Amino acid sequence: MPPQTASRFLRGLLFALALLTSLAAHADSTLQLSSDKPPTQIADCLQQGIRRLKIPDDYVKRETAPDKGESIRLLNPVSAKTSLQVDIHPQGEGSQLQVDQNGIPLTPPWLRLIKRCAE
Repeated sequence: MPPQTASRFLRGLLFALALLTSLAAHADSTLQLSSDKPPTQIADCLQQGIRRLKIPDDYVKRETAPDKGESIRLLNPVSAKTSLQVDIHPQGEGSQLQVDQNGIPLTPPWLRLIKRCAE
């Protein structure tokens, strides 16, 4: 392979690797939001929104923590793998939300739902 072709190939390969790394990092990232609402109110809002999206109940798991925090997870009932998790921790009179994407992109409808429930 001539040096110019090899150089072009390597640049293209490096660009592709950088792009894939960026996309993977974005999908694994977390989103954090603060809210004036208590965890229970936010979790109720998320559950109602999930029902409106027609996601079956067996794909949604809600748990209450000893500190009165809430967790809503979307999971595959066959594999028990979590795809999206929203942890809602009490913070003073309000809450702190942490959204773990677990390798999937956070789509605009999900982002709108989470932000609407936190507002």
